[in-house]
Amino acid sequence: MEIKHQINNGATIVQLAGSLDGNSVTDAQDKIFPLLTDKMCMVLDMSQCNYVSSAGLRLLLMVAKQVNSQCGALGLSGVSAEIKDVMDMTGFSNFFKVFDTVDEAVEAARKES
Repeated sequence: MEIKHQINNGATIVQLAGSLDGNSVTDAQDKIFPLLTDKMCMVLDMSQCNYVSSAGLRLLLMVAKQVNSQCGALGLSGVSAEIKDVMDMTGFSNFFKVFDTVDEAVEAARKES
């Protein structure tokens, strides 16, 4: 898994590329959690993420809870149909706002925070 981040229009964009699974989740957590700050806007760009395991879903939920506890806003963008189906089946989609593009997610997150 490759993880990059950038600041765009006041929001932290984290791009996830590859598989978010048991092998990569610790590294992903180590890279994402230091980026979390109070009242932040964060978008997880998953357009290059091709697989999310249960460990990956758990990490996404941990990030969402941390952002919410810090009165921030989180959006997901570019989620593949396969990953969205898994999120729907497991009930995880209830915890996330999913957008087609990073720009849409940034705009919504900025309004929310």
